[in-house]
Amino acid sequence: MTQIENETLTEENPYILPEMNYVEVVSKELWFWNFQVEVVLELTAEWSTVPFIARYRKEKTGNLDEDQIRAIIDLRDKLEKIQKAKQTAINGIVELGKMTPELFENILKAKTLKEVEEIYKPYKSKKKTKAMIAIEKWFQFVADIIKKNIDITSSQHSPLEDNGQEQLDNLLNEYPIEEILEWSVHIISAEVSANSDLRADLMETLQKYGTIISKKKTDKALEKLNEKDRWQISKFDIYADFSLKISWLKPYQILALNRWENLWILWLKIEKTDMTQEWIKKHYSRILSNLATPKWLDEKRIYKVYLPFIPLLEQAFLDGYEALFTSVENELRGILSEVWEDDAIETFKQNLANLLMTKPEYGKKILAIDPWYRAGCKMAILDNLWNPISFDKIYLHQENDAKSKLKLILEKDNIDVIVVWNGTWVNETVSILQWLTEKEIYIVNESWASVYSASSTAQEEFPDLDSLDRWTVSIGRRYIDPLSELVKVPVWSIWVGMYQHDVAEKKLEEKLWNVVEDTVNEVWINVNTASSYVLSYISGIDKRSAKKIYNNRPYKSREHLKKQLSDKVYEQAAWFLRVPDSNEILDNTDIHPEQYELVKYLEKPLSWILSPYQEKEATVLFSKYEKELKEIYPDLTVWTIEFILNSLNNAWVEKRVNSTHKKASKSWEKVDLKVWDVMEWVIRNVVAFWAFVDIGTKNDWLVHVSQISDSFVKDPKEVVEVWQTVKVKVTAIDDKTGKIQLTMKGV
Repeated sequence: MTQIENETLTEENPYILPEMNYVEVVSKELWFWNFQVEVVLELTAEWSTVPFIARYRKEKTGNLDEDQIRAIIDLRDKLEKIQKAKQTAINGIVELGKMTPELFENILKAKTLKEVEEIYKPYKSKKKTKAMIAIEKWFQFVADIIKKNIDITSSQHSPLEDNGQEQLDNLLNEYPIEEILEWSVHIISAEVSANSDLRADLMETLQKYGTIISKKKTDKALEKLNEKDRWQISKFDIYADFSLKISWLKPYQILALNRWENLWILWLKIEKTDMTQEWIKKHYSRILSNLATPKWLDEKRIYKVYLPFIPLLEQAFLDGYEALFTSVENELRGILSEVWEDDAIETFKQNLANLLMTKPEYGKKILAIDPWYRAGCKMAILDNLWNPISFDKIYLHQENDAKSKLKLILEKDNIDVIVVWNGTWVNETVSILQWLTEKEIYIVNESWASVYSASSTAQEEFPDLDSLDRWTVSIGRRYIDPLSELVKVPVWSIWVGMYQHDVAEKKLEEKLWNVVEDTVNEVWINVNTASSYVLSYISGIDKRSAKKIYNNRPYKSREHLKKQLSDKVYEQAAWFLRVPDSNEILDNTDIHPEQYELVKYLEKPLSWILSPYQEKEATVLFSKYEKELKEIYPDLTVWTIEFILNSLNNAWVEKRVNSTHKKASKSWEKVDLKVWDVMEWVIRNVVAFWAFVDIGTKNDWLVHVSQISDSFVKDPKEVVEVWQTVKVKVTAIDDKTGKIQLTMKGV
């Protein structure tokens, strides 16, 4: 039992919050075995990271992956916050002397943080509520009589039990009957609004049967909008007079309704119906029947007696129901918003993961060009180790000079690849380059290079360069290694999702950080070439450790690396890093050094294992050598051997295989496009109903979900992904606006 402010359980203080068995609750909620939850919570308490647990503690967790491990951790944290909020509420209300058995029961039954906060809110305020004042005047006794559906103003009411009539007479001697009844109603309405059972019932009823309604605000109200928001009004016509069952709402509809409400274009509410009110009223009647049944009533007649309510009880219920409905409506709106946020974040996570897993291009000397017209095209040359070695500029309106300078650079600096940003003047720049050289020219999406170039990270990395030079370097490096460059950019600023700027920034950043962490720990990271920014995402390594590792390069082995790290950090981190110069072959695999001895014991039987590895081989090895192997590695399971065999077979395999870089073809302008032209271009973003395709113009154009495949597609993410190369066909071009319509059908 948890004590309240060090008080023991006594008759004076019976309100003790029971301790929660987090393991059992989380296991039941997420459908995991108790041992799995227990192991995860124990390991995280020991500061083990999620990537480390997922990869190197499979034997203990029962093969849980990163998402499952995070689900356990997140739910445990959520439950702990609710438990702490309950304890705070109990402490505060007890200290005020306002705790009642019914109130305590409501706090115990509360399932969400919002629910606990709603119960505690009246007691946190320095200003007393009317219900509190009524209780201080000892009107709770009269409220309890009214809750029995007894009209004390009627001369025909049955006599009160025990000394009830005497207590009532004493109150009547001190206060007018009208005042007693008025304040007693406040007590009952407060109890109705705080009742956890009624709240849960109303929430469930609205989720199943409730309707959300939106209407456009009056013309007078819309006139008050600023010009920027007013021009968007026409976009929301579909929601100007809109109603839909809550259970039928799609995440994108919730998002749209919230956005237009926040812009003061729509007002939005959940419909309040007589049917719902009557349902909750019947539930309240049943609660009252169970709480206090007069002895003189036959139990079979209870339902008839408690409905209809006497006028005072009816008034108290309606007042309480009004407050309860408003509170539940706000909570449900919050839940719905969380649904669309989670959906938007999930889309962003998938797209970001695809983006980060794009293929790197190492070992090439790069000429990076940022194409502008009057301001000139900024150029940077990067050596085969990604370092900028010189900068220059050409002017497109001085074509002869531009050609001469480019020709000299291409001949003198032995450039391997030219990388050009897909900006406004990309076609003019590419035309000049193609006239000069046969070298490969790649068009790189600049997005987010500007965010990086102005950041403190860029200033720290290149303190002597201006923002334009940093921008150009980033464009070149984006071609060399997209992952290493993108980890320097705030993940929320990478536009590969849907409406991410409407999502809570802290929540979005946390979820996307997990994607970056998982991706960095999944791919092949060379400790001797990785930047400190990439290293800081490695399991167990913080920014300080990352800089220390970076500043003490090169390393000859993982054992050599160990000198720069604490034992705990080394345990968590080293196996996610490769050391190509090491004489120990296992230093370039995913195998943990604590498993090296195990691998060496398996070296002889491994010689007859067929390659590539098949699942049955792990089973054979486990069955044949289980006893000996467990003496070396007590936690051994067949998963351990599967992992070792996979790691050995894929030691030097680059997991990033899809390239996002589009090789420049013959330069063309938008006016050169013709209807029915078919092109091969890259998908830049995938959202609920659209895929954004880069077809070589400055703007990306949309392919609707209905045009993505010859067969029915419910969600574009089921068919296409970010940075996938696809064939698209032009179906229409608007001569006035230049808008292009595309399809992937029949291509």
